[in-house]
Amino acid sequence: MIWEVFRQSNEGGEFKYCRDVHAPDREMAKQFAVIQHGRRKPTNALWVAPQEKILSISPGEDPGESTADGETVEWVVFAPNFQGYQTEAGSVEATDEAGAKALALEEFSDPDDKELWVVEEQFLSEVNATQVAFGGTTDKAYRFAQTYNVDPAAEEVAASEGEQVEAERRRGEL
Repeated sequence: MIWEVFRQSNEGGEFKYCRDVHAPDREMAKQFAVIQHGRRKPTNALWVAPQEKILSISPGEDPGESTADGETVEWVVFAPNFQGYQTEAGSVEATDEAGAKALALEEFSDPDDKELWVVEEQFLSEVNATQVAFGGTTDKAYRFAQTYNVDPAAEEVAASEGEQVEAERRRGEL
């Protein structure tokens, strides 16, 4: 089963789509999301949702007929940001899928927008920083040698390097 993953970088920030994970159930999907998407970039929380529960609607597309029967539930709407990633835009309250799609188009769509994603809130499962320790940041300065504080080589190392160069000369490798 495929689960879509959304990352929240800072507390109170919006959730942004960051790819998917393959997992047999919700708990494994949350664990895989933490491992795959919570370690590279700063992360405060992750949402996972089953791919088949995420509905899409584009401007000009017919959302269908809403029955408007039953209780209203909250639906979270994702819209493309300037980079093209689906980002949490807000929420709507509707009784069914068609009503949620129609309200999402009405409240969050521009004529030149791409598709919106709509998912019923009950299908979003959250993992946050109080439950797990997210790792990593985008600061990779430790990878560059010029950032190391290195002392000059010990006398033994310098002598050994000199001996290696001399041995290579004698063998004709230099």
